[in-house]
Amino acid sequence: MFISALNKRKLQLKLGFTLIEVLVVIGILGILATVALVAINPAEAQKKARDTARLKDMATLQAIIEQYYQDNPGTLTGLNANKESGPTVLKTCSTNWLGVNLCPYANVIPVDPINRATSVTDSAGTAVPGTNAYYYFRYSTAGYKLCTYMESASNKEKIKMINDGGNNDTNFEVFSASTITCP
Repeated sequence: MFISALNKRKLQLKLGFTLIEVLVVIGILGILATVALVAINPAEAQKKARDTARLKDMATLQAIIEQYYQDNPGTLTGLNANKESGPTVLKTCSTNWLGVNLCPYANVIPVDPINRATSVTDSAGTAVPGTNAYYYFRYSTAGYKLCTYMESASNKEKIKMINDGGNNDTNFEVFSASTITCP
């Protein structure tokens, strides 16, 4: 009986893990987590999500502007008037970045998911160096054009901005007049 109690005591002592074993397991888990994080690439996933929102916003903006044009023909006139989404713009219907009161058509006007002004164009449509915006709205007597820049490299390849019918291969464009250019 004394021997079996001693053996039982030894078995109880061997049931735990040593510090070295625990550290090795933590190290292996850390390596696996790093490999998984690199494979998932959360920064690219966020860019893709913002690009998806941009494409949805372009469709929404196009529908709003088309409704506005049907109800108010010829009201947006001017020679290459430029508007861009930026950090100081509001999304309300009356004081939005498009510069047109669109309250009858939408309560909120979409803005870029990042919504920071990274580009500005002058009245001639020339981009000011060192800046670049994600949403552009240009209109003239010929019609309008909405442009957005795709952030994700894989989305740029998938969407094939070269085949959207517009004249700018670096932006995704929706328009009523393809002759209008985006900056």
